[in-house]
Amino acid sequence: MENQTLKMEELKDTVQDCNINFLIGSGISRPFLGTLGKIEILLTEIDKRDDINEDKKKIVRASLYKNFFDTAINGNIEILNFNGDCDENVCSSVKSKLENEEEPTEEEKLCCTLSSYRNFLKIINSILLNRKSTILSKQVNVFTTNVDIFLEKALENSNVEYNDGFSGRFKPSFNLGNFKKSYFKKSLHYDNTSELPVFNLMKAHGSVTWKKQLDKEEILFSPNLDEISAVKQKEISEGKLIEIGDDPDIEALISSAESIEIDDSVHDFLNEYEKLSIVNPTKEKFKDTVLNQTYYEILRIFLNEMEKENTILFVMGFSFADEHIRKIIIRAANSNPTLKIYIFAYTDNTKAAINSEIEKSNPNNKNIKIISPKDIEVEDEEVSAEMKLDLQTLNEVVFEKLLEMIDRKEFQKKKEETKERN
Repeated sequence: MENQTLKMEELKDTVQDCNINFLIGSGISRPFLGTLGKIEILLTEIDKRDDINEDKKKIVRASLYKNFFDTAINGNIEILNFNGDCDENVCSSVKSKLENEEEPTEEEKLCCTLSSYRNFLKIINSILLNRKSTILSKQVNVFTTNVDIFLEKALENSNVEYNDGFSGRFKPSFNLGNFKKSYFKKSLHYDNTSELPVFNLMKAHGSVTWKKQLDKEEILFSPNLDEISAVKQKEISEGKLIEIGDDPDIEALISSAESIEIDDSVHDFLNEYEKLSIVNPTKEKFKDTVLNQTYYEILRIFLNEMEKENTILFVMGFSFADEHIRKIIIRAANSNPTLKIYIFAYTDNTKAAINSEIEKSNPNNKNIKIISPKDIEVEDEEVSAEMKLDLQTLNEVVFEKLLEMIDRKEFQKKKEETKERN
């Protein structure tokens, strides 16, 4: 891999002339939702163990699923119901509390995360509007492994055009053919036509808003998140689950399961949880054919986009533990020398872990950059040394800078709109 320093002038020129893509992982939905850690590795390992009886496997699996549910799924009901305004300083307040080992309120964390997503979309929308190229489409592809609804909520709140795969008003259904639609606007008096920026939102692991039709191979839209509520109501008897620590080990989990007798509450939870229309984080991902087909079709679209000439991919909050997606990225990087990949690592330690995962797939082109905080030049050296590349920080030190370089007037307008909204 080439020199990792982020050169903003070079990035500006690339963004002006490239097809723009994002890959967003669970790290971008913090601080409100947690990251998945080793859950994919652990679920994959327990599925492969033939020396463990099925009841013990179910206890480990239910414990990991419950941890995943509490970490990444349950909070979506709060996101759905949140209609408050966010103070412009909420993220600074949250960061300050976390640095001082204080716990922000759930509303503060939700507000900070939603505000960061919203600002991100506004900035990228403005960049698309003000690119100098008249040949490139004003579309951006946002691929994500997240099942949460932060992107959908932020897209709605930002009043930008987007495709999420659903069509229909009273009974919206999912179809991959609904992506890649362009939108144009005519002026009222002179019929002048201009293309509007559009975000194509492709959720590879499904979504908490997806609901499988029981009698058809079809995915419907679930606006009230009924399936989450159904799982939440399944109370598991005390002492029937294993506590999942910060760095769980599969042997320790299996050992803990030996002393637990499974009961109906564990079975009931598993049965209800597995009705969720999401791809559970294991390498053996599928029991459902419609999700299987959708997952691989979205990965095919992802690969096709990566193989286009003059393409840029920004990767944020993604650990590269997903073997399927990692291999697609490296394959595209090796075969398409015009593809440029910028991977934003949360910390310097995260950068080392990501690099280790990428090296497993033997990249041979010099078109991948892994950017950690020290690779980004900012005016205040102390801030540079201490900052973490969460979405709010990426907005401030990368994407807002890009917008300012591309169109200073639009940058100032966007700043004023953000102040008014918050």
